[in-house]
Amino acid sequence: MSLELHFIDVIDLVSKEVKGLWRKIIFHIRSWFRDEWYKPIPIDELHAWLEVWKGNVLPKLAYTPETFDCDDFGAYFKAWLVRQSGKNCVGEAIGIVHVPDVGDVMHEWNIVLAKMHTGKVMVLYVEPQIGQVLKEHSYDGWKYNLMWVIM
Repeated sequence: MSLELHFIDVIDLVSKEVKGLWRKIIFHIRSWFRDEWYKPIPIDELHAWLEVWKGNVLPKLAYTPETFDCDDFGAYFKAWLVRQSGKNCVGEAIGIVHVPDVGDVMHEWNIVLAKMHTGKVMVLYVEPQIGQVLKEHSYDGWKYNLMWVIM
């Protein structure tokens, strides 16, 4: 039997990623959950699809400021992974990223509902521009702070 999560449970799970009272309020006002049920992706399947993304899809995409930038990568990855996996496990994450030597900037990346080997479902951050799961919500000094999602 496959595991599916009701959107109320998904909201609860994802909202735990948001820090601070005001940010939680903004999260609940601005986030948009469009399905009633969500199907997490097994972690090994996610990693397999990320290899395909990095090897076959990313090389064909070019970052273009304002035209094909972080929000476009996020939307494209969401649609691609849902289509490929058949699981509505991915959302667009909008938030603030602290970039060394630059400061805080608005950014979009993806969140993925991943079923771990233990059976636990976790919210993972994926940076679609590099096709990588972010450890500790950070990559190369960039620190990701979730504000809201479209899922």
